[in-house]
Amino acid sequence: MDKGCGNIMATLYKILTVIFLTVLASCMSLSTDKVPLIEKDLTSEAEKNNTLFAFVGEKLEFTYVPSKEAYFDAMYKAKYKIIQPLYGNYSSDTIEFVAYSHKGVPEFPNYNYVLLFVSESKGKYYHEKYQYFDVYKTKDKRWASSYKSREYRESIAIKPVKIDFVEPVAYPTIIKYDKGQIDTIKYPEPYYETVGDSAYAIYGNYIEDLFTLKKEGVLAARGLFEDKNPLKFDVLEIQPVVIKKDSTTQGGKLKHR
Repeated sequence: MDKGCGNIMATLYKILTVIFLTVLASCMSLSTDKVPLIEKDLTSEAEKNNTLFAFVGEKLEFTYVPSKEAYFDAMYKAKYKIIQPLYGNYSSDTIEFVAYSHKGVPEFPNYNYVLLFVSESKGKYYHEKYQYFDVYKTKDKRWASSYKSREYRESIAIKPVKIDFVEPVAYPTIIKYDKGQIDTIKYPEPYYETVGDSAYAIYGNYIEDLFTLKKEGVLAARGLFEDKNPLKFDVLEIQPVVIKKDSTTQGGKLKHR
């Protein structure tokens, strides 16, 4: 083999090596993203039998569907891209499910990314009613949500911690409705820092702990997990709190959230 041919072979080998390593890294990353962060405890009869799937998702579609099946609820069909599986098994990159609401349009489609809880029944997935967290990327490349005091109970060991979000996570403290009502909302310190008309999240929890809050709270009460304290919903603190109403007008839709 002459020198020129040897150089060509060496260059080709380097190119093929780079391609192989790139594909391998991509496959490893994809495989990691497909694996739920929390394993099922198959020694628990309730947990073994549940069909719960929890995941961080990004909205693709969300539409109202007229249905007699909903009775007193409104029915919505949703399609989400699965960003990070958290608990349970699901093989596709997207998921379609039904959501019911008795409180108007559900809030979770308002957020870019949410931690959702759905369960399967007769081949269809259904949103665990009203259960979600708005979630955001953190500087250590994880997912987390801001402090939600309604989720913390004395019977659950999880406590809020400081979170370094990639981008500031802020909520409006002034809520304006179409019919003229204005509500001022107070977010508690030190979990939030209020600047002007916005409250910035300082504390919160990563999605693994958010799952525990639901697992040992409302999802346990619904029978999806072993429930040691089914009726103990002792909320430690109320947040957010409406502290002022600037008009007596009731109802109306939010102009912004």
